Amino acid sequence: MKRFFTSEWWRERGGAVVVGGSVLLILIMLPVLLLLNGGLSPQPTLTTPVSNPPTPPIIITENQRLLPTPTLTPALPTPTPGIPARTAQLNPQHGIHAPIGNQWTDTLRESLSSFKDRNGQSGAPGLVVALSSDMSAANNRLKIRLEEDLHQYERQGAQIYVRMYPQRFPGGFEEAFHTEDNPNTLSGSPRLVAQDIFNFLVGQQKRNGWHFSRIMVGNEPDLEWPNELYGQNLLAWQSNGDPAKYVIMNRFYKEVYAAWQQRQAQPDARQFQDIELYFPALAQDATPGPDYYAGFNYYDGSKPVGNRYDALREAIETYGRFSWHNYFQPGRACLDIAANAFPDWLQADLEKGWPVVISEAGWAPDSLVLPSQNDSRAKMVRFWHLLGLKWDKSLYEDNRPQWRTQDELIGGSRFEEDVSRFVGGCDRGNLKLSQPVGAAIWLAGSEGNFIAAVGVEPGPVGPVRRWLRAYAGLPL
Repeated sequence: MKRFFTSEWWRERGGAVVVGGSVLLILIMLPVLLLLNGGLSPQPTLTTPVSNPPTPPIIITENQRLLPTPTLTPALPTPTPGIPARTAQLNPQHGIHAPIGNQWTDTLRESLSSFKDRNGQSGAPGLVVALSSDMSAANNRLKIRLEEDLHQYERQGAQIYVRMYPQRFPGGFEEAFHTEDNPNTLSGSPRLVAQDIFNFLVGQQKRNGWHFSRIMVGNEPDLEWPNELYGQNLLAWQSNGDPAKYVIMNRFYKEVYAAWQQRQAQPDARQFQDIELYFPALAQDATPGPDYYAGFNYYDGSKPVGNRYDALREAIETYGRFSWHNYFQPGRACLDIAANAFPDWLQADLEKGWPVVISEAGWAPDSLVLPSQNDSRAKMVRFWHLLGLKWDKSLYEDNRPQWRTQDELIGGSRFEEDVSRFVGGCDRGNLKLSQPVGAAIWLAGSEGNFIAAVGVEPGPVGPVRRWLRAYAGLPL
């Protein structure tokens, strides 16, 4: 039985009581007010209202069915402590990937402004690649955003590249979880990719009064696009090595480029005519052995039978700007060269003078894996986690180290020494380029994955690792 409380009764019916009482009070007081004022006031003269023509319905075509366009209100740039003027031209080969996971601590700020040029002067790196989702990171004492410092780097002569992240891909629900501040970039059409780029630029322009112009439209799509079933759709490819995946990728990125040109031609995009789109890097082959590593192959069993870039030729040549990744095994910085695995037509295109960048480079992630990740005890722990049972900690806990770090001596090699050789000229392999290739060494920092590969350990005062100090100190 439900008990009766006056407080509950008032919560449920109090509003109605207040409204009814107010109406009754007005009815009682109205005659008194009329007598005091000498009777009814004269009726106002009625005028014929002007009839406005009906508003025509807004018809939106499919090409115009875009996300809402934010208002472009230029804002004054937020003051940022300046980086000392450089007297030497910065070398884009002396670059780094910015921290990921919304991190921009005081230690990270100090580390990335300590890169030495050929005159020994400290300041900005020669190049930085950063994710679009990390631009507002500001967990430092002065609350300086990452994008503000990157802008200062650019004014010193650094090249700044923004990689759109997360990225869209075909298949699944287009806007199932869209909100204005957090667009669903899990999947969608090329038109929505173009709108993502536009929304990012508008937001940056509104915050700062400026925007970055070098945009990468994705990252390792061969690895990060899903396979087989996604959402409600059965995708047309079955694996990362399925040629059908690259045929669709070729068409998708051609359509992304065309969609951006259409979006750029609209009146509200006039200030974004300087945008340069770069074709996204593929994930390189990690098959062990000198014949396969750092390649981009299809396989028949263990035999390479084709190059994945061949299926992407139309899209790549549409962009005319290119990026790639190059991970090498310890001690093989000048042997595991991804550029040597490019097909002849791509090498010829790059030698024409295309703008290019190595957007990630460093030791292969598998070189940091400790045997404890794959021994019998580790497999038993994963088995108990899969069952979801916690009977005995010795069964489901394994606190042994799982990873080496890039500060360790691996295979007799130090990371900073390998990196020095790589960015010193062997990064381009057999390519005969007239300009240096910018290279972003992976990775400045992260609070999530990849902690073993970072230059600044996690936390607001995480220490700088030896390799980053040494790399920043290279007089390049």
